Amino acid sequence: MNMERNTKRDLSRRTLLLGSATALSYARIIGANDRIRLGHVGVGNRGRELASIVGDLKDSHNVEMAAVCDLWKVNRERAEAEARSEYGRAPRSFAYLEDMLAMPDLDAVIISTADHQHAPMLRMAAEAGKDAYCEKPMGNVLEEAKAARDAVRAAGRVVQIGTQHRSERYQIAVKDWISRDVLGRVSKVEVVWNFHGPRWRGRPQVNQIREEDTDWRRWLMSKPYRPFDPQLYFEFRLYREFSSGIPDQWMVHAIDLVHYLLGVQFPKSVVAHGGVFAGGR
Repeated sequence: MNMERNTKRDLSRRTLLLGSATALSYARIIGANDRIRLGHVGVGNRGRELASIVGDLKDSHNVEMAAVCDLWKVNRERAEAEARSEYGRAPRSFAYLEDMLAMPDLDAVIISTADHQHAPMLRMAAEAGKDAYCEKPMGNVLEEAKAARDAVRAAGRVVQIGTQHRSERYQIAVKDWISRDVLGRVSKVEVVWNFHGPRWRGRPQVNQIREEDTDWRRWLMSKPYRPFDPQLYFEFRLYREFSSGIPDQWMVHAIDLVHYLLGVQFPKSVVAHGGVFAGGR
């Protein structure tokens, strides 16, 4: 079951980035002599998936991973080696995003860091004049999300947030059916995802990382200081201060699909209910 879920996730994410190549290179014409040069911040497990997809696009879209960035030395060095193998030359390697964004020949960035870092980093990328693909959630602090939005608009940049279900073929087909009035008036949408397991727990990196190999204070960004916590570093989705849990991990996809399929914006009213129906050990 886990293999099936992972395969579906990889395929949908692959479809997303294949469809996003134009957004990442908005100011360029695909097929032109100049290569699209990407920088990638946050090159952990999710980042490796995205880097693999970029590698698949290197010839058809003339794209290259020109820079990698991660606070953790282990991730950074691994990503550098993998990019060297993929493209035949080593990318520039950075611990800090602002140093990578200072590259004048960088066209766009991929942001796949911890959730609480998304909005501040997206703002930094926009202010540096870079287009971006940013993993969802865009942010979980409203003020930070608005600041990122304003920076993107002010700089006139192109940004795509990783609500990848919009790029799945069957979702596109459903939208087409609805637009042609095949279904008639839609009065109810029900989305259900069932999962029973240790979601987001048990990351092996928790036992691998050492504080001296990263920059803990920079990882915290706008959050109050607390002592180094390797579990928080890799399992941040389990912490209320660093994640909104299931709503900003899974519910965001369901809500976005309603917006996408029906062409609706903000709801007039919202009601939430539910509970924990099975206890854990």
